[in-house]
Parts: sequence; structure tokens; C-alpha cells
Amino acid sequence: MDKELISRKTVQLERALSRIAGHIGRNIAGFSADYDAQDIVYRNFQIVAQNCVDIANHIIAEGNFEIPRTMGESFDVLNRHGIIPAAMAKELRNMTVLRNIIVHDYTRIKIEKAYPLLKNSLKTLPRFCRTVLSCRNR
Repeated sequence: MDKELISRKTVQLERALSRIAGHIGRNIAGFSADYDAQDIVYRNFQIVAQNCVDIANHIIAEGNFEIPRTMGESFDVLNRHGIIPAAMAKELRNMTVLRNIIVHDYTRIKIEKAYPLLKNSLKTLPRFCRTVLSCRNR
């Protein structure tokens, strides 16, 4: 495994998660009213999601696993090969859906649906990093 690449991606991911945590707000009402915070959070979520997909695809290539057809399917491939649990794969797939909405059609973001996923990403994504790093170090 290219530990330097994974380390670099993890550092980028952690910085972006920190930016999300600093601007997500305590509740959805406050976040909904703060457009600057939304811009910061959405942009950093895009960075986080892309780094997770990049890490997943690096592991897939290294393992010579089947090629995913979509970004979200990358996590299903990791699950099928015992790298991450099914529940985590599902959360990460949902993350890629939100990433795609942010990237391709910003006006479609429904804060009431996005906010819980954004908050949950603060827990899920560090777990993903720890899981893949511990699995790849065996």
C-alpha cells in the first residue's frame, strides 16, 4: 500500500472534517440560517468524500478487486472483500450521493436531509480511516 498517499489523503480528510465540525452548528435551524457556514461545510464535505473515494479506489486497485461502476460502489467492493462492514459501506454510499448533489446541482440540497448526514460524517469518516488503515497494516 502506498502509505504516503493514504497519509496525505487522511491529513486532507482530517483538516476538512475539522472545518465541517467548526461550522456545522449545534442545530439544523442555526445551520440553515448561516449561508457562509453552509458554503464552508459543503465544500469541505466534497473534499472529505472525494478523499474517501480515492482511498477506497487505491485499496481496490492494490487488491486487484473488481472495478466499481460508481463512486458509491467503491465502498460496496470494500465491504465484499471484508475491508469495511456493510453498515459503513451504506453510510459512505449515502455520502457520495450528497457529494454528487453538492458538485452537480447545488440548488437541490435539502438541508433537512443533508444535515444529519453531515453531522454523522464527523463520526463515520474517522472510523473509515481507522478501519482501512488497520486492515491494510495486517
